[in-house]
Order: sequence, then structure tokens, then C-alpha cells
Amino acid sequence: MELGTEEELLDKARKNLVEQEAIRTGDEKNFARVQERLQPFKDSVETHQKNVDALKREIFNLGR
Repeated sequence: MELGTEEELLDKARKNLVEQEAIRTGDEKNFARVQERLQPFKDSVETHQKNVDALKREIFNLGR
């Protein structure tokens, strides 16, 4: 099911973000660098969340 797959991808993206947030490298003393490194992971979570929400709306509308 497309929704199930997207939910799995969202879960994985969230886990990846949490893992990356726990990593601090020596050259990231600047908060902006940390944010820059984390942004692709945050974007992935946001994309998959939007996809899950859209699929749920679509399923809901089909059931009406």
C-alpha cells in the first residue's frame, strides 16, 4: 500500500534526523553549520509527512 510505504519512509527519515542531531563534529562549533547539515534530513521528514497527510486526505475523500 502506498500509504504504508510512505509511513515507513517517514519513520526512517525521522530516525535519520534523530541520529544526525546526536552527532557533533569538531568543525561544527557554529550553530549555523549544524543547522545547514541537518536541513536535508528535516526536509526529508517534512516531505514524507506531507505525502502521508495527502494520502490520508485522498483516502478519506474516497470513502465519502
